Amino acid sequence: MEASGFRFVGFDCAEEEHSVVLLNEDGETELQRKVVNRRDRVEEALAELVLAIPEDLELVVVLESERSHGRVVADVARGLGVAIGKVNTVALNHFGDVEGPPRKDDDWDAYLAARMAYLRTKGCREVVEVSDEERALSKLSRSHASVTDDRVQFTLRLRAVLLELAPEIVGRSWQGPKIGSMAMELLLKRWPGFEGMEKARLLSIEKILRRCRYGARASDVAKDLRDMARRITFEKQERSAMTQEIEYLLRQIEVCNTTLESFKAEIAARVEPHPIGKKLLEMPGIGIIIAAVLLSELLPVSRTTTEAKSATYSGVTPLNRKTGKMPNRPRLARGTNKRILRALYLSSVASLRCSAIDKAYFTKKTQDYAGHPKPHVAAFIALSRQRHKVIFKLLTTEARYDKEKLFARHLERLEQNRGATA
Repeated sequence: MEASGFRFVGFDCAEEEHSVVLLNEDGETELQRKVVNRRDRVEEALAELVLAIPEDLELVVVLESERSHGRVVADVARGLGVAIGKVNTVALNHFGDVEGPPRKDDDWDAYLAARMAYLRTKGCREVVEVSDEERALSKLSRSHASVTDDRVQFTLRLRAVLLELAPEIVGRSWQGPKIGSMAMELLLKRWPGFEGMEKARLLSIEKILRRCRYGARASDVAKDLRDMARRITFEKQERSAMTQEIEYLLRQIEVCNTTLESFKAEIAARVEPHPIGKKLLEMPGIGIIIAAVLLSELLPVSRTTTEAKSATYSGVTPLNRKTGKMPNRPRLARGTNKRILRALYLSSVASLRCSAIDKAYFTKKTQDYAGHPKPHVAAFIALSRQRHKVIFKLLTTEARYDKEKLFARHLERLEQNRGATA
């Protein structure tokens, strides 16, 4: 957008009130005020700003985020038909170092946000329009990711306690139930902290193991578990405290599992009937959760940008930034959506089990990156970049995933390469 046709107003949003700075045509502060974080007050402030600028100019609201603290401002701006810009927080901090001496001030942050949009820096971009369905999917998928992270943290805490209690069960040579498995959870519910297991009958332990499909191994594993319980020698008070902590962690893990099932069912109910969601689910390596992330995070961006810019926003095109201390080290571009990057990366990993084309490309790239500190990571990023091209086409056109066509093109490229080297 050309700065000459717009007037920029920066918002530094907080819980109770927002700092507002309007720039004049020269990019300097014209108006500065505070606005209470209430919908009616924000509406009044934006209406006054729209009326304060000339009719031939368009107002642009610039925020650090259209979620959380900035949600009310973003919703009111959309309702009034005002364009919204978004600045990257890290880029804003660097820009502040260039504009003046470092300081932490709400009005200064609001000015910097508007100034970045005025100068059209790379750290500022226009916020794309998102439908209610996409916004709901985004909230559900983000909540699912948050609960998943919580479950991982509770599992790690449980592992730390069990490492003190019975270190052999976390070793690589342990043939029994692993921490976090259904069998281990059932055993710890029956004998919290393994208290009483040393006197338990082997049939009681085997009964739980057979529920988890241990089959003929159940007898041997049951003996190992009981022998392990007999080797635990802790004082009564400390053992009781550890048992209570284990019971608490198991309850939290169970709550997380129940919540995740609920989230996944709700996400599936929204993704499976979606016309684009159906196409995404046909592609190897994409399941319900990854499809939800792509629909809610990548689809809105793909409607207004090119495939190359979408790939940069998705983080699958790392940029080389040279510095005096770390030359030629690839870094993600500012403004990268790490949720999309994670979804593309995980889908690439999953695709190796069900797509011969993806596996062949990954093998080739692993060889190309020989000598790289982490060749498999670089190869997965390269595979994610190739898969992004297909995903972008599924999102923006009527095309569907065609495995035979992709395989034919792959063979054609192989023949061309052989002919070129012959």
